[in-house]
Amino acid sequence: MKSVTVRISDHEIWRSPPSSHHGEDDFDWPPGWVEVHRSSPSNNSVEHVNSIREFHPPSLAGISKRKQKVFYTIAEVKKYIQQEEANKHKKDDKISCSDGCTNKVIGGGEVCKRHGESSPRRSSSRRRTKQQNSSTNNNQSYEGSVDALNRIMKVDNKLSQNMRQSILIAAVICRKRNDPYTQFLGSDGNAYSDLRSAFGKHISIKQCELCKQRVQGPFYCRIAHEHLDVPDYDGGSSYECLRGLFKCSVDDLVERQHELLYGGEGSRKRKAIEPSPSVLDGSKDNISSMDLMSEEVLLQIALFIPNLNGLISFCKTSKRMQKLLYTSGHSEKLFRGLFLQTFGKRGTVGNFEMNLSWRERWRMIYGLRRGLVHQQSSNMLRLNGTGANLRLPRQTLGVLSHAEESSALFYDNPEWSLTDDISNGYFGMKILHLPPPPDAANDWQPPVVCHGDFNGIKIFNSINAMFPNAQRRFVSLGDDEGGGQVLALIQCDMSPLTNEQTNRNQPSFFIGFASGRVAAVNATIAECGQKYNFSISGFHDAHVNEVTSLVFVNDIAPGGKSGKLLYSACGGGHVYCYPNALSPEHNFSMDESILAFSSNGAIFSMTSTVVDIGNHSSSIICTGDGEGKIRLWTRADEGLLARSLSEPVSLNESETKFVPIQVKQAGTRTGLVTRMKFVHNNLLVTCTNNGDLRIWKLQCCNKPYRYSGGEKGPKPQLELKYDKMSLHNGAVEVVNNIGDILLTSGGNDGQVIGVDLNTGLILQSIDCHTGENLQHREGSTLLAKSCVVDIILSGKEASMISLCRDGTLQRWSFA
Repeated sequence: MKSVTVRISDHEIWRSPPSSHHGEDDFDWPPGWVEVHRSSPSNNSVEHVNSIREFHPPSLAGISKRKQKVFYTIAEVKKYIQQEEANKHKKDDKISCSDGCTNKVIGGGEVCKRHGESSPRRSSSRRRTKQQNSSTNNNQSYEGSVDALNRIMKVDNKLSQNMRQSILIAAVICRKRNDPYTQFLGSDGNAYSDLRSAFGKHISIKQCELCKQRVQGPFYCRIAHEHLDVPDYDGGSSYECLRGLFKCSVDDLVERQHELLYGGEGSRKRKAIEPSPSVLDGSKDNISSMDLMSEEVLLQIALFIPNLNGLISFCKTSKRMQKLLYTSGHSEKLFRGLFLQTFGKRGTVGNFEMNLSWRERWRMIYGLRRGLVHQQSSNMLRLNGTGANLRLPRQTLGVLSHAEESSALFYDNPEWSLTDDISNGYFGMKILHLPPPPDAANDWQPPVVCHGDFNGIKIFNSINAMFPNAQRRFVSLGDDEGGGQVLALIQCDMSPLTNEQTNRNQPSFFIGFASGRVAAVNATIAECGQKYNFSISGFHDAHVNEVTSLVFVNDIAPGGKSGKLLYSACGGGHVYCYPNALSPEHNFSMDESILAFSSNGAIFSMTSTVVDIGNHSSSIICTGDGEGKIRLWTRADEGLLARSLSEPVSLNESETKFVPIQVKQAGTRTGLVTRMKFVHNNLLVTCTNNGDLRIWKLQCCNKPYRYSGGEKGPKPQLELKYDKMSLHNGAVEVVNNIGDILLTSGGNDGQVIGVDLNTGLILQSIDCHTGENLQHREGSTLLAKSCVVDIILSGKEASMISLCRDGTLQRWSFA
């Protein structure tokens, strides 16, 4: 072949065919190859090229020069030519016809000599179609790479839109079936790995604010946790597309997958002749399998589900299960079982109205959480039906005079007071857990008790009667007994006991006075049958200091008793027990008291719980003093866990005695322990006058403790779970929990803060006081706010009522 040399420029020379020189073996070059020499302009000799040497293959039609392959050694060229020769002869390989014939057919669709059957050319399009059909019809799929998925999603077309729907549907199906999120079937028929990663990368859904604080992505928020009622952290609603998918059954979702793979009409034709994926993997259709089970079997299956989200998701798969959960006679049993399993018996005490169903309690918890989370973004927690940030004329309780209520504002802002005569304002309010009277109206509401800087208590007929726009009706009780202010109040159980001989009911609640008196208050139905009358049924003056706290302590060996004993603590550090206050055999008498124990200093807060291990139980009392210390106390008789609940013994003085077993610090700084409360699952919440809040876990360690030389058994101890330092800017006044939501208030910011007990994270804060302008002696002004001293939550009305120290009342709706 004749050699042709062309000089393109001063530093680029082309030669065809390439030459072998500089010690290289002679090589028979195929036609069309070009050798290129590139050098600097000063070194442009063809025979002495010391720079770059390239070998270019023959030009191919339809391929630009920049995409052609370039080789730099003859060895690479030889290898490339050998591969091209091998690819050229692939068409002559053996292929089989449909009956398994292995006769050689020379490409292009020649006829099989044995069967007379045409063997079509295997084009790439037909091969791709066969892969898709086999991946769906035969329940087989080809692996799709991550790069291929990324290329598909980069282009905004029908394929990428269908692929996004495939990812969403696959995620919901895995959540409903509790399958691992490992792979998913794309709309192109290929199986792609890592569904969770594909969801986070290609689905534009954002997580809620709480999950963002937990550093959890959109997949865990919207799919794993099913947060479908909470807005995005930026206030958006990107989660709306998932609501409809979660409402569908698994079969409907599988059918949608088929529509994405084949199209709507093809899917409907194939549905009659092809088994569903649930049949392919060995399971039957959900609805047909449920029809074969009795209602009792379905109930037992539902009772095994450990949480509410799992139960609701399970019941969505069948209309019969939805009927079992929402409309059958077993509905309350299912909701009650999950409630007790989640929050324990303590989670049901003191937080809900008596006529509230278990389903309404769940709705109340979820409604309150939604209201707190949405409060700033969508105003789901509304003030009197208006925006939460709108300032309205202040409404006050009106029990104290206007001058006293205005003076109470300086209690939380003492540096702005012009005089030392400051009112203490209101201390708190409680809604009474009483059943409706026999002739009560349909809109009957339980009474509300209020106490503050006045003698005795005030009892309102209803919540609405507390507001100025209603006809106020309240009665005074205990104002003429010489007890003074009421500082503590505790309610009895919802189902009161009765002495059959005297027909005397168990007291409705007990109150503790500043004089050291503890009194019992009875509620009896009025003659009209539409309301209650209240009276003090008995009292006892055991303390010489003010009564700061009242608690009920479980009797671990009832022996025919009520199962609870009343204890009271005072500023002098003494704790007394009233053994007959809840005993129908002794006519609920308050005449006797027993000194249970004494602390080194004043006791300002007290709470109690029960520690259970197996079939044993023991009562625990926790107290808080003025130095920021919290102490655990247990019974001093037979020791912890020494008796079984099934062993009846008579109540004696030793059963009321308690001894200390542990001392902890309530906050990071030394301060008075203002509030403490045992909530569900033996979680203890302690608060100080510095605004610190701590959440503890009470549990028993294996190491036994000793007292007075005797070994007592496993020792209960507190372990710190969450520490919320300076949660408020002053003394914490309110600690109230609804389910796993903790509501607290304190300081002079006029706020109620919601805290998640499971994570310790702050859900949201609510401004319950609009503020009043105060003027200092020097002439400066301040928008001063009053502390929220108590809150009332109503599940029936889905509302929250807040009371501030200066009497400010606000009604909030979280529906």
